Amino acid sequence: MNLPVASRVIGFTQPPPNGVVSVGVIFDPSNAASQAEAAAIEQQASGGLATGRGTIRVRRIPVSALGGLAGIRVAFVTVGVREQQQVADLAARNSILTITSDLACVQAARCVVGITGGSQPQITVSRAAAKAAKVRFGSAFLMLVKEI
Repeated sequence: MNLPVASRVIGFTQPPPNGVVSVGVIFDPSNAASQAEAAAIEQQASGGLATGRGTIRVRRIPVSALGGLAGIRVAFVTVGVREQQQVADLAARNSILTITSDLACVQAARCVVGITGGSQPQITVSRAAAKAAKVRFGSAFLMLVKEI
């Protein structure tokens, strides 16, 4: 996942975050790609990562313990997580912004934001998933992304 871009996306939420922004990194312990992405996110975010007026602090949450998302405002959903519908349902109930590099999760309206590509990232926003999770973005941000 492109963490610098993800941190910018978080900064465009309405209202924008202040202080420490707790982010859950949802991963599947039985999937090597999911574990690797979770470890990479943790490494990139060690020491904190700025997002607007806030600072991101991440913690891993296995898919088997989604209750660990209580009080979390943002969740990074790693590749290989098969329980995307459970994550989407929980995000909708708790107004959690979900961000992933798995575009299929966004296309299925199970994740709010997808970030793909390398040096020129493409940001895709699922209107349906954003509405379900009651996540709002500034209009300037929405003009820069692809909405589906």
